[in-house]
Amino acid sequence: MTATAVRPTDLELLQRVRLGDRAAFGELWNRYQGWAHHLARTTTHRFDPEDIVQEAFAKVLRSLRNGNGPTEGFAQYLRIAVRTVASSWGARESRATLVPLADDTAVGSYVVEVTDLGELERPFRSLPERWQRILYLTCILDLPLAAVASAMGLTVGAATALAARARKGLRAAAGPAVAPARGSAEADGELALAA
Repeated sequence: MTATAVRPTDLELLQRVRLGDRAAFGELWNRYQGWAHHLARTTTHRFDPEDIVQEAFAKVLRSLRNGNGPTEGFAQYLRIAVRTVASSWGARESRATLVPLADDTAVGSYVVEVTDLGELERPFRSLPERWQRILYLTCILDLPLAAVASAMGLTVGAATALAARARKGLRAAAGPAVAPARGSAEADGELALAA
């Protein structure tokens, strides 16, 4: 007679997560991340579904580590977390009003002012605004991810993932044509941004 592995229930996994088992949370991620991405895509088109899902899972994990979170119905709890993240980001964005400075309207006071990127200028400008912002904060201003996460209203994990996607997007937008020679100061600055 062969032993068959019994798949743990969501409730068993939740209890293990509360006890500090990271692998149990990984199992919940594997079970629900595809569905959560679909839910995020159907909930809003204003934000990157990957950002929403990562933030929602981070909130759930924080709740579980604090002894709170779902006691039953993990999928329902995650659905509410995804919608709450999308809703709170949308509300925060709608509260922010852009007011041009009287003497600054001609230079584009609404966008991140980045100059002297050389051949990376056009690829950088083609990126979504959130990607431009995180690249500006992390690569040009060289701020730590914790500060960037706070400034953008994200968790450190979500900011890290957003920065990685933004760098990957910049590399893809720049293509193989933009490959400065190593060793020059200009090349080093461009590579730091594209890395």
